[in-house]
Amino acid sequence: MLKKSFFACAFSLIAAFSASAQDVTVTSASTAGGGIKPTTGEITGEVQLSLTDGSTVGLNQLRGRYFLSPSTALRLSFALDAYNDTNDDETRSTTLVSLSPGIEKHFAGTDRLSPYIGAELRLSKFFASYEDDNFEVEGGWGTGTNRNYFGLGLGAVAGADYYFAKHVYLGVEFGYGLTYRTYGEVEINPKNGASFTVDDDQNSLTLGSSVNGGLRLGFVF
Repeated sequence: MLKKSFFACAFSLIAAFSASAQDVTVTSASTAGGGIKPTTGEITGEVQLSLTDGSTVGLNQLRGRYFLSPSTALRLSFALDAYNDTNDDETRSTTLVSLSPGIEKHFAGTDRLSPYIGAELRLSKFFASYEDDNFEVEGGWGTGTNRNYFGLGLGAVAGADYYFAKHVYLGVEFGYGLTYRTYGEVEINPKNGASFTVDDDQNSLTLGSSVNGGLRLGFVF
């Protein structure tokens, strides 16, 4: 029942947002074509700029947008976060894959600044494994640690892009959303003994904010 209600709410909100976004007209230099900001039919692509670790450009998150009009854009975000650690006789690994289709409504702002709001579906899949001299574990690091899951979320986002050159921009974004997770089974294989599976049908529902940890560097094609 919880899962059916979540799906109904998600699709109803996105449909309503899409309908309202089509009615908004932006008045700026971009509406006539040849401006600094994107207009109808143009595509943007962007990467995440890391401000916290040793690398400058992080390719763990990519995003593309297609502008239906100067005020409305479809978006698709893809993220991949992989972790692997080997310490003595232990190996731990996790992989998080997420895909988020959505829609944005852009406001006039200025010739260079493009503020927007939007909505997106958030699909995610988390994998984990563990191995030492005694056990191999698929689906987690144990029976309750870093357990694999499938996630479905609905989020509202707000942000702004600043075009410091023609068709080149830096952006920031934050969001707030609802996430449902259903956890998968964990298979434990002792090196000496019988294998067994933990599958106790766990799920969770959370509501909270999210902030992208860095600037986005994007280009208009």
